[in-house]
Amino acid sequence: MSLSGSVEDLPLLEILQVVAFCQKTGYLTVRAPEGDAAVVFREGRVVAGYIWDVPPLDAHDPALSGEARRQAIQGRITSTLERLVRLREGDFGFSVLEAAPEKLGDRDLTGETLEDGINPEGLMLDLARKLDEDRRESSATIEASFSVASPEAVAGEEVLDEVALEVVEKRGWGSPVLLVDDEPEVRRLVGEQLKGAGFEVVEAEDARGGRREAVRLAQAGRPFIIVADLGLPSLGGTNFRGGLEVVSHAAAFDPRPRILLMAERADERLRGKARRLGVSILALKPGLSKLDPLQYEADLRVFGRKLARDLVPRLQKRGGPPTAAPPVAPTDTAARAATLRSALDQLGDHPEPDLVAFLLLRAARAFLPRAVLFLVKDDQLRGLAGFGSTGSGQSLDVLARDLSISLDEPSPFVDAVASGRGRIGGPPAEGPAHALLGVLGAAGVSSIAVIPVRAQQQTIAILYGDDPGGPSLPDLDPLLDFARRAGRALDDAFLGHRGGPLPA
Repeated sequence: MSLSGSVEDLPLLEILQVVAFCQKTGYLTVRAPEGDAAVVFREGRVVAGYIWDVPPLDAHDPALSGEARRQAIQGRITSTLERLVRLREGDFGFSVLEAAPEKLGDRDLTGETLEDGINPEGLMLDLARKLDEDRRESSATIEASFSVASPEAVAGEEVLDEVALEVVEKRGWGSPVLLVDDEPEVRRLVGEQLKGAGFEVVEAEDARGGRREAVRLAQAGRPFIIVADLGLPSLGGTNFRGGLEVVSHAAAFDPRPRILLMAERADERLRGKARRLGVSILALKPGLSKLDPLQYEADLRVFGRKLARDLVPRLQKRGGPPTAAPPVAPTDTAARAATLRSALDQLGDHPEPDLVAFLLLRAARAFLPRAVLFLVKDDQLRGLAGFGSTGSGQSLDVLARDLSISLDEPSPFVDAVASGRGRIGGPPAEGPAHALLGVLGAAGVSSIAVIPVRAQQQTIAILYGDDPGGPSLPDLDPLLDFARRAGRALDDAFLGHRGGPLPA
C-alpha cells in the first residue's frame, strides 16, 4: 500500500485511520509550510512521531529514563498527532517497509521510539472528538461575533467599529453583574465566563428574582451592571417579555445601572423599545442550536466569552456603546487595499477567534456592496449578519437573521460547502440563490459571489455577496484568499486553546 497527496484533499486523520486499520509497518511523512513531520508505525501501532519545532529527546538525560522516558515519548506522539490532524496545508506520503525505521533523514529515532507502541484506535476517536469540539466552537464563535446590536447605533444598517475589534481579555474589573435568565445552562456557562474575567456575578432565575436582586444591589450603593434575558416569563405570566420588566424597574435607580439585554431575535421595534428603556447593548443570544445539546453548550460558552471579554467591560469602561465608524466605500480601490492590509496584519498577530470573525466581515465590506454571512448548521445556511441595500428598504442587518437556505437542493451554496471552493459568476435563473435574490432585491445584479469559510477541514460559514445596480463585482481573489487565511487563523486559535505547540 502506498499513499501520497495533499492534506487539503485527504485529511491526515483519515490516513492515520487507514494505516492503523490495515496494520501496516512504515512511516508517514508530512511536509507543511512550517516544516517537516513524521509518524512511524509498526503493525498499525504508532511507535514514534516528531514535528518540525520539537528537537529530539536527549538520549543521555538522566531525568528521562525508564517510565519517565516512556511517558515523555507517548506525550510527544499524542501531541504530534493532534497538531498534524489539524493541518490545513501540506503534502504527505506513506511508505510501507518490512520493519519500522530507526532513522528518517537526519533524525535518529532510537531514543524516541516506543517498543510496544500506541494502539491508535482510542487515540483516533479522541482526536476526532476534539476536532468535532473545535468545529462546534468555530461555528459558535462566528455566530457570537456577529450577534451584537447596539440600540444606540444610527437607525438603519449597523457598522463594525474599531472598539468592537479590541478583543482582549480584561480581568480584575470587580463590578457586580446581575445575570437574570431562566435557563440554568445559560446562568452556568455565561456566569463562568464572567467570573473568569473578574466580575462578581449575582444570579436570578426569573423576573421577580431579578427585580429583588437589583433592589438589593442598589440599596448597597454599589454601581452594577444588569445582563438580563428578554424572554423571561412576565410577573403576571401573560407573556415572555419579563426581561423588559427587570429593565424598566431598574430605570428608577440612582445611579442607573448599565444594562445589556439578551434576545434570540431583534427587530426594529424591540431595538426602539430597548433604547427608550435605557438598554445600552442588545446582544443576540444563540438559539439556533437548542436541539443539539453539544452545539448549544459550545454556542453558550462562546457567547459568554464575548460578553465577559468585550461587551460587559465596554459597558463599565465607556458607559455605553462606542460611536460607529463609517464603512469603507467598496468603490475606493485605495481604501480597499488599505483595509485588507490592516486585516491581514491583524490575522498575522494570532488573534482570538472572535476577532478573526470580525475581521472577515470587515474585509468583506471593502469588496462587496451587499453581503450576507451565513452559518452552516443542521443542513441549512442560517443568516447571521449583513450589510447593503435591499429591495424593500429594510435593514439587511435585521433581515439577515430571518434568512435560511436549505442544503438539500443543488445550488452554488451546496457546491461551496462541499468543495470548500468559492464561486463567482452570474446569478442562477432558479434554485436557492435565485430565491435569495428575490428576497434581497435582484434589480441590477449581474454577478454573485459565494465564498466558503473553512475550519477544521469543514465549511462552517458562507459569505454571499453581490452588487445591486452595479456593472460587476471587483476582483475578489484577495477576498477569497483572506477567507482561506481566516479559516487557518481560526484553526490556529483553537489549537492554542487546546494547549498550543509542543514544548521544546
